[in-house]
Amino acid sequence: MIGTTEEHDIRKIVARNLNIARLRRGLTINGLAEMSGIGKATLSGIENSAGNPTIETVWQLAKALDVPFGQLVEHSHGNEHVISERGVTATLIDSQTAPQEIETYLLELIPDTTRKANAHMVGVKEHVVVLRGSLLTGTEEHPVFLKAGQIHSFPGDCNHIYRSFDDAAAAIVTVVYPVTMPICRSSFDLVRPWPQTEDQWSGLESQLSRIKLEISQGIETCRLSLDDCNLAPPEALAKLDHLLQGDPGFRAAVPAFSVFDEMPSIIFFSRPHSHFMLQQADHENQAVTEASNLANRAISTWRPLDSNEITALRRQLKDKSIVTATLAAEVLTRHGMPSVPARIGPKRTNKKTPANKSGASTTLFEDRIDVDAYAAYELVHPAYAKQSVAIAKCIVENHARNNLRLLDVGTGPGRPLQMLLELVPELQVTAIDPSESSYHHLCRLFKGDKRVKPVLASITNIPGVERNRFDVAISVGASHHLNTSHFFQSTHRQIKPGALFLVADEMIAPFHEPRERQANLIAHHLQYVSDTLVDIPADALTEAERLLVELLRQQVPAAIHEARSGCVAASASRCRLLLKKLGELDLGESISHQLLAFYRFHFLELEALVAGLDYEVEQKTYPRCFAELAQHSGFEVCEHSRLYATHGLDDWDGGTHFFVLRALP
Repeated sequence: MIGTTEEHDIRKIVARNLNIARLRRGLTINGLAEMSGIGKATLSGIENSAGNPTIETVWQLAKALDVPFGQLVEHSHGNEHVISERGVTATLIDSQTAPQEIETYLLELIPDTTRKANAHMVGVKEHVVVLRGSLLTGTEEHPVFLKAGQIHSFPGDCNHIYRSFDDAAAAIVTVVYPVTMPICRSSFDLVRPWPQTEDQWSGLESQLSRIKLEISQGIETCRLSLDDCNLAPPEALAKLDHLLQGDPGFRAAVPAFSVFDEMPSIIFFSRPHSHFMLQQADHENQAVTEASNLANRAISTWRPLDSNEITALRRQLKDKSIVTATLAAEVLTRHGMPSVPARIGPKRTNKKTPANKSGASTTLFEDRIDVDAYAAYELVHPAYAKQSVAIAKCIVENHARNNLRLLDVGTGPGRPLQMLLELVPELQVTAIDPSESSYHHLCRLFKGDKRVKPVLASITNIPGVERNRFDVAISVGASHHLNTSHFFQSTHRQIKPGALFLVADEMIAPFHEPRERQANLIAHHLQYVSDTLVDIPADALTEAERLLVELLRQQVPAAIHEARSGCVAASASRCRLLLKKLGELDLGESISHQLLAFYRFHFLELEALVAGLDYEVEQKTYPRCFAELAQHSGFEVCEHSRLYATHGLDDWDGGTHFFVLRALP
C-alpha cells in the first residue's frame, strides 16, 4: 500500500494521474474495471483519493491503460514518491520518454519477503542491479540468484518474482518499454525512390497498373511509398493525385489514396461491393416500392446516371420525406456526386443531456458517443435509409392489417423510426431506449405524434408480459450496444409467439481471437469512412474544419492498410491518436459546408471504433454468431442479407446486415 511518506500527496497524485489516463483513453469506470479486473468501487476510491492502491494494483491499471507505471505515480514536478506493500517498497527515481520510455526504481524488500509480479504490457524488459543483500529474481520459470553488485535482465511481459532472504535487500530496477514505431512495414509495403525522370515516372505508372490488377484480383492491400522526395508534402501529394487521376476508372475500381507519413505514399485496398437488391414484391404500398427502387439505384453503379435522373435526384434532396431525401443523397454519392439531404444538421446540443456517468452502474451510449452529433449527422451513414426500407418492405409483405403494435428496441434519436413511419404510417409504436440523451431527441422528434410512445428504459429491464404482447419488433443499430443474448431473450418475452423480429445492424467479419477481432473491427468501421472521404474546397472551411478533413484523409487510409496487413497494434494506436487529435478541435455546432456532414459523421464512426476496441458500448459480433445467439434464444432465422458490404466478399462478412427472425412458441 502507499507508505506513510507523503501519503496524502501520493494518493492525490495517483488519483489525478489515473483519472487523466482513463479519460484520455475515453474509458468509463465500468470499462476500466472490465479491462483491469479491479472492482468499480476500488477504482472510484482511488480516483477520489480515498483508495490505498498496492504496487500490483497500479501495475494492473498501467497495463490496462497501456501507459508506463511511472505515469500513474509521478508528480508533475518529477518529485520522488513511494509506494509500498507487504514489506516491498518501490520508489520512482527517474523517468525518460525519448527516444523510448525508461523508468528507474529503487526496490527495497525487508527480510524473507516475496513479491510476485504479473506480466506487464507486451515487449517490456526489466534490468535488475542488486545494491545490498541477496535477491532471487527473474521470470517465475527461470529465476536467478543474485548477490550485491550482480545484474540480471529478463522479459517483464511474463510473470516474474523478487525474493529476499535472511537480510533486507535493495536493487535498482530499470523498466524499458518497447519502442512504438510510427510506421509499421509488412510484406504489403513497397518502397521505391521518388521519380526524377520522365522514364521513371512512366515506370511508376506501370507499377501502379500492376498493383491495381493485384488488388482487383484479391490482394487485400498495398502501400507504395516513395523515398528521397525533396518536395514539400502538399506538392508531393498533388503530383501523386494527378498521377492517379490519369486513369479515370482507377479510383472507382480500386480505392487509392495519397497520404504522407514519413514519406509520400499511395495506399490501395480492395473494396467489397454489396449487390443485394431489394426484390420487388406484389403489394400496394407505393411509398415502399419507390423507396426500394431508390435504394437499388444506389447499388447499380455499373449503370451511370443520365441527366434526367440527376436532375430528379437533386430535386429529391429537398423532399419533405426524410427517407426520400436520404436515399437520393446516397444514390448521387455512390455515383460520384457527393450529396447530403437538404435538412442535414446542424448539431443541436440538448441542454438536458446528462453529464458523463462514468461512475454509474451501467455504461450508457452517451458515455462514449456524442449523441447530439449522432442525431445531426447519422443520415449520411452509407445505406442508412436502406435499413428502414428493408424493414418497411418486410412489414407490408407479412402483415395485412393496419394498426400493428410495434416494439422498437433501442430507438436512439429516432431517425430510422421516422423513416419507417413515412413508409408505413399506420403503425402504433412503443420506442424504448436507455440513453437519456437519445430519449430527449426522440421526444422532440415525435412531439405530438400519438403513434409513438417513447420509453426511457432498456429492453433488459422491462418485465415480460403474458398478455397484449407486441405484433412485431424491430431494432436498428442497437443490438451491439448490450449483451446480445440478453437483447434476444428480453425481446422474445415482449412479442407474440410467431411474431417477427426485424434487426438491422452493423457486424464485422468472422474472428476467433482478440487480435483478429480488432483488425476486422477497424477494417469495418473505417470502410464506411473511406467510402465517404469526399472532396471539399479548403477555402470553404474554418481552420478547425480544414484540420478535421486533413487528418481524416491522411490517417484513415493508413489505418485501414495497417489493419489489413497485420499491423493491428499500430493501426489501433493510430486510431486512438487520431480520435484524440479530433477531440481537441473546436468544431462548434454548425458546419461551413454541407459536405462537411460526412466528416462530422466520420468523427462519430471513429468514436464508435475506439469504443469497440475497448469493448465498451460497442460490442459487435459477426453475423453467423449473431444468428446462432438468436436461435439459442428462441428465434428462427427466416431471412438474412448484407445491405452494405465493408469487409470481405461473403454475405456473412462485415457490413450492415438485415435479419428476419421469427419468435418460436
